[in-house]
Amino acid sequence: MFDYKVVESKLHQVINIVKPQLSENQIKFIVSDIHAGEWNLALEILCDILIEEEIPIDLRSYELLQEVGNILNMEQKTWEMLKVQVTPRSH
Repeated sequence: MFDYKVVESKLHQVINIVKPQLSENQIKFIVSDIHAGEWNLALEILCDILIEEEIPIDLRSYELLQEVGNILNMEQKTWEMLKVQVTPRSH
């Protein structure tokens, strides 16, 4: 058993970080999946959008996606393709 609040919190953190690169519809769609308890679907859709639109993400976002995927026992390939889009931290 896992704490769904942790999953939802991590997903919301990622959405807040990448929000400027997402459309309102994309955000609404993902958030509605999260609220419906469809966390796997929300993670898949978020990763798909980031991959398809080649949106760069920071390391923290990648780690959050990875943590959620691991909590949900999802296949690593769901988020691993995003590795190449992780931008180095600016100092």
